Amino acid sequence: MKYCFIPVLFMFFLLSCSKEKKISEQEPIIDPIPQFSVSTRTFELSSKFLKREIYYTSTNPLLKNVRLFTYDNAMRCIEIKIGTIDSAISNPVFNLKQTLTVSYDGASLLPSSFSSVKTIFPNLTTTFYYKYNSQGRKIKDSVRVKNQAGDPADRVINYVYDNDRVYATPVLTGFPMENNSLDTLSLLYGGNIEKLVSRVIRSTGDLIVTYIFTYDQFVNPYNKLNIANSLYFESAALGIGYNVPLETHYMGVTTNNMASWTSGNYTVNFNYLYDQDRYPVRKEMFLPGDASPYSVILFEY
Repeated sequence: MKYCFIPVLFMFFLLSCSKEKKISEQEPIIDPIPQFSVSTRTFELSSKFLKREIYYTSTNPLLKNVRLFTYDNAMRCIEIKIGTIDSAISNPVFNLKQTLTVSYDGASLLPSSFSSVKTIFPNLTTTFYYKYNSQGRKIKDSVRVKNQAGDPADRVINYVYDNDRVYATPVLTGFPMENNSLDTLSLLYGGNIEKLVSRVIRSTGDLIVTYIFTYDQFVNPYNKLNIANSLYFESAALGIGYNVPLETHYMGVTTNNMASWTSGNYTVNFNYLYDQDRYPVRKEMFLPGDASPYSVILFEY
């Protein structure tokens, strides 16, 4: 018994050490789509947060569309003011059109809701609510508004994450599904969106639209904001986006800046001017065949 006990005990010791080694050598679990989650670990406090954007088009370069960003002491975005500056007049001033107010539960980095008030209707507030999973990814947003008949109507969008894909599905109550889309996002490793396939609901037959995206290797300033995965899904009608719904709809969460998007034979290109920290200070959008930019965005930090 003496001679059997020692080898057995020694073998148990080796197996225990081997087991502990395997556990200690396991790679940490990495979120394959980190751009869709915000946490204290991933949110980087930086001095390079957007303060102001100025947007104009070649058709009316003197009329500037402006967005002003406000943050609290934790650098959480708490307000975005949207308006215009008419450079054609002798004394150009900022003309407020809309205010977005972001709300939080306690010290959370994730917005619980945001409210939109247009200056022309100061007593009409539209509030969007968000729900997240344990990883900080948004799984639902919802809003109640009035439909064309003046009755209360609900719009909910559910988000499902499956490895390298995200599925966005609207559920409407009091609204028709006509012209709403069911979207599938295909993701690239490292935090960019490779493809968007939208199934647009039509009574005459659904329309499938596909967009392909390319990127540069520089910093997307929207991705550094704690609201990146909350506002990017909203409609351009809210004033969140400037150029095309695509940039508003999903591009806010990408790690890098979009160099182009293509749908069918139609390609839109983007050129950027960067500062020493690899953040954009100027963005130009070129329509197919154009040598001059159709629109320009200036970024201030």
